[in-house]
Amino acid sequence: VDVALADTLRPGETLSGLLARTRLDAEAARALLAELSQVADPRSVRPGLVVHYRMAVSDGRVRGMSTTVDADRSLDFHRAGAAWAAEVKEVPVRADTAVLAGTVRHSLYQALMDGEGDVPRAERQAVADVLADRIFAWKVDFSRDLRPGDSFRILYERMVRPDGTARTSRVLAVQFSIGGAEHDAYLFTVNGADDYYDGEGESLRRAFLRAPLEFRRISSAYSTGRFHPILRRVRAHHGIDYAASSGTPIRAVGDGVVQKAGWGGGYGNVVEIRHQRGYSSRYAHMRGFASGIAAGTRVRQGQVIGYVGTTGLSTGPHLHYEFHMSGRPVNPTTIRYLTGEPVPGGARGRFRAQRDARIALMERAGGPLLAANPRPDTTRTRRRG
Repeated sequence: VDVALADTLRPGETLSGLLARTRLDAEAARALLAELSQVADPRSVRPGLVVHYRMAVSDGRVRGMSTTVDADRSLDFHRAGAAWAAEVKEVPVRADTAVLAGTVRHSLYQALMDGEGDVPRAERQAVADVLADRIFAWKVDFSRDLRPGDSFRILYERMVRPDGTARTSRVLAVQFSIGGAEHDAYLFTVNGADDYYDGEGESLRRAFLRAPLEFRRISSAYSTGRFHPILRRVRAHHGIDYAASSGTPIRAVGDGVVQKAGWGGGYGNVVEIRHQRGYSSRYAHMRGFASGIAAGTRVRQGQVIGYVGTTGLSTGPHLHYEFHMSGRPVNPTTIRYLTGEPVPGGARGRFRAQRDARIALMERAGGPLLAANPRPDTTRTRRRG
C-alpha cells in the first residue's frame, strides 16, 4: 500500500535538499535531476515548487514522484523494475481564437496593453512581440509609421489549459489602418512552412528588416545635415539614431558576414555587416557585442549582434544605424527591398478561403473582446527513459 505525500521547496533550499527530505535514495535523486535537466534547468526552480510523491507503507521507500516543469508540462518519475523511468507530460489544451482590436493614441504597445476586453497582459505582450518581430518587421517601423487614430484588429490562436489559463499560440490574421493606408497579414502554410502574406498572397518577408532593434522612439532621423551635440557643429548624419535603454538587444537587419566588431573611434563599439548584392549595415555606440560576434562571423536576419550603449561620441544610450548600397550611405527607410516568394498559384484558392474565414471571424468580434471558436482538444505525451 502506498501513501500520497507532498513537500514544498523552501527559501534557500536546493532541489537536491528537498529530494533528500523525501527519503528518496541518492541514486534515484541523481537520476531524477538528470531527467529534469533535459527539459528545464534545476537551478531555476523557485521556492514554492511542490513535489508530489508516493511512499510504500511497508518499507518507507519512495515509489514514484511528480512535479511541475512549467505551466504546460509536468515530470512523472516512477520505478520500472529495478530502475527508474521518467515521463514528460504536456498539459491537455483546448485551442480557440481571440480578437484584439483598438485605436492607437500614443503607441501600438500602449494600445495593446491598455485596450479593453478580458485579455491577460501576457497574451497582449506576446501578440505585440509577434507583430513587431515577425509579421511586420519588414514592412512597418512602429516608432515612425504609426499616428494617433490608426486602428488595428488582430485574430490570434490561444491554447487554453484545464484551469482556464491560456498562452498565445499563433497570430492568424491582422488588419491595420496606418495613416489611411490599409495593411493586412494572414498566416498561411506552404510546403509545411508557416509564413505571413498580404491579402493578395504576396509575401511580407523582405531581405532586410525595417528596424534593427526593439526601440522606445527614434531620437534622430536620417539627414544630410545635423547639429552634432558633442562636436557642436553641423555635419552629415548618414543614419538613424534609435533611443533605447542601455542593454537593449540589437539585431542584424539581414543575413550577412561581420566585417568588423570592435572599436570604431567616434562610433564607439561598432559592428559592420556585409550583405548580398552590395548592401552593408553599421551599428554603432554599442555597450558590447553578443557572444560569438567577431569579424568573419556569419549572421542571420534578426540575430542579436550586440547591445545598446553610449560608447564613442554619444550623449546617451542609443543605437546609430547606417545602411549602405555599393559603399554609399542611403536612407534605409526609403529603399524597396527584394521580397519573398508569394503563395503558389495552386494554393491560391485555399489561401483565399482561409483569408476570408479569418476576416469574417474578426468582423464578427467587432471589438477588443474574446471571440471563442473552440477546436478539438489536443493532448501530447512524450516519454523518456
